[in-house]
Amino acid sequence: MTEEYDLVIIGTGAAGVSAATTAVHLGAFHIAVVERGPLWGTCVNTGCIPSKFLLTLAGYNYYRGRDHPGISVEGQLDLKQVLAEKNALQEKLKEKKRDNLFSKLGVELIEGEAHFLSPHMLQVNNRKLTSKRFIIATGSSPLIPSIEGIESVLFQTNTEALSPDHIPATLIVIGGRALGLEFAQLYAHLGTKVTLLQRSARILPEEDPEIADLMAGYFAQEGIDILTGVEITRAERSGNFVAVSVSIGKEQRVITAEKLLLATGRSPNTRELNLGVAGVNIRKDGVVIVDTTLKTSAPHIWAAGDVTGEPMLETAARYGGEIAASNALRELKRSFNHFFLPHGIFTTPQVASLGLTEEGAQRAGLQPISHSIRLSSMAKFSIDGDTRGIVKIVADRENRRILGVHICAPLATEMIQEGVIAVMWYLTVDDLAQMPHIFPTATEALAVCAHGLIDNTDDVRER
Repeated sequence: MTEEYDLVIIGTGAAGVSAATTAVHLGAFHIAVVERGPLWGTCVNTGCIPSKFLLTLAGYNYYRGRDHPGISVEGQLDLKQVLAEKNALQEKLKEKKRDNLFSKLGVELIEGEAHFLSPHMLQVNNRKLTSKRFIIATGSSPLIPSIEGIESVLFQTNTEALSPDHIPATLIVIGGRALGLEFAQLYAHLGTKVTLLQRSARILPEEDPEIADLMAGYFAQEGIDILTGVEITRAERSGNFVAVSVSIGKEQRVITAEKLLLATGRSPNTRELNLGVAGVNIRKDGVVIVDTTLKTSAPHIWAAGDVTGEPMLETAARYGGEIAASNALRELKRSFNHFFLPHGIFTTPQVASLGLTEEGAQRAGLQPISHSIRLSSMAKFSIDGDTRGIVKIVADRENRRILGVHICAPLATEMIQEGVIAVMWYLTVDDLAQMPHIFPTATEALAVCAHGLIDNTDDVRER
């Protein structure tokens, strides 16, 4: 006996929940979401929610009344209590999601491992589900790099690092992008001596180079050792420590620490789905191949979220789930445009950006102009006592359209939303400069930066 549905979604992470919610709003009645566990994917369980919560509390612990001589704050961090609070927050959010999706919207949850039996039939445990449409939203898992000896080392990924049994005295972090930086600073703010290893010539290689260099300097000031241009040759146990052998140019080094954390990317969860039977093509690394509308090689199957590759962000997953459901149910042929997607790094200061860097604009054949301002020139950040960072705007020299916004600031992930509006709605630097802002605020820095960009161009307009 088979059960028929209007739509079957595989996965309950950000992409799956967004797809299911959108499908209900579009009038689909019989919707099933399949989940092998845990419910709600990476973000709530081992990603955004717990990591940002711990980063916030670790920041409280580290900064306290620092740089404010009129304030003396003393306290002691209770790791057990902090983790209990984190777990309580996660459970509260999970229950809210469950109540909204299953009770209020009437979506059916089917728990178990899913695999395709045919293009239109999915098996979950002993149940067989058929549908005219499917959305694959199975997320991703930590990618374990090929390092000699890594199997013999008790390494951690983000999953284990978010629930430590104690705060280690020393830690090696492999990976210098968003995940690596967040965990490096999280543990450093808890009192751990951290060494970060990055393969490329600089940390945050996809970010604006000026921001990457600033963050490297800020981390160094907080006692975090950053080594770039690193080739890791071996990992092994050395008594109660982990020893990592590296090459940096012609230099050979062995770095030891109590713990090793891998922040080396993520791998899509597609291995168990039997996608070949369904007619869905995947890359060698398991990424589901989709077109701009998120349709796979099978005309009745769409995919969204981490399974479709970079950018592996909650923002992209939620956006992609909505687009996939809209196209599956209404054949709207909406396109997934990652150019308009902002991304953020929740360190202190934060990093947030979208659009093109100067280098990216040049590679695209454009003639970019740019301007950056230091936060020390803005009253809001002087008031708050942290003037670290910059705001940078990249624009097209010919039409003055804003191509990219790049921010390093304590409130960067909030400030970037104004940049999203500017890029998404094709605003010029003149538009942004003329937009009224409250004084003193953080977002005022974008208008000031836009003014500076106007003043530095040949075509200066009256304002």
